[in-house]
Amino acid sequence: MDPASPDFLNFTRERQPLVDAAFLAQGSLRAPRTLREALGATTSRQLIAALESTRAITPVFSNWLLFSATVEAALARLGANWDRMRVDFAIRQHEQWYKGDGVYGDGPAFHFDYYNSFVIQPMLLDVLDLIAPVDARWNNLHDAVLKRARRYAAVQERLTAPA
Repeated sequence: MDPASPDFLNFTRERQPLVDAAFLAQGSLRAPRTLREALGATTSRQLIAALESTRAITPVFSNWLLFSATVEAALARLGANWDRMRVDFAIRQHEQWYKGDGVYGDGPAFHFDYYNSFVIQPMLLDVLDLIAPVDARWNNLHDAVLKRARRYAAVQERLTAPA
């Protein structure tokens, strides 16, 4: 996390760092205690600054909106200022992209691929897990998204289970 270190992670060059930061952020959302508690003051400040720096990357109009939302949710959990608009936009857009039977489109078009498995379903739930208690507007949606995720898991199990 030290920007002066030769092994400092790339958080701003090109687009991929937004993806990488989102998965780091998702890990912090799922951690049993906040990284702020575990890392100490200096490293926590550096992590917050690094996550905030990803705001310079415009997400693709697809599941990438959840990368930005996940970073913002992690910032909220770390006690930093977070951008509610990025979170709100990602959640609302995925509501519009819901296709039924537990599946979301990866953007406006329907894509039945692995992004529902490891990006859309888990990141949407992780963001809502953190945001719903903070903003009551999302309480009802959290329950609906959880129900969809369970349905998607059942469909996915049938796709991968032995006959």
